[in-house]
Amino acid sequence: MQLYWTKKSKYYKLIEQRTLFGTTDIVCVWGRIGGNLGSYKIIPCSSKEEVDQIIDQIKTRRKYRGYKSANI
Repeated sequence: MQLYWTKKSKYYKLIEQRTLFGTTDIVCVWGRIGGNLGSYKIIPCSSKEEVDQIIDQIKTRRKYRGYKSANI
C-alpha cells in the first residue's frame, strides 16, 4: 500500500513494506517537491492492527497540518 499527500511544495509518502522476518514496516518519506533533499523514517510494526492504527494516526496528522491526498 502506498499513500501520498502534498501541501504547496511539500510531499509526504507512506509505504507499507513486508520484511524478511514476517513483520511489516511503515516507511515515511517527506521532502520538497522537485528537491534533491528529503528524509525518511521506518516504523517497525508487529501486527496488522498496529499498522492500521499508525496509518490512521498519520492520516489524521497530515489532514490537520493541511496536506491534501494526491494520486501517484
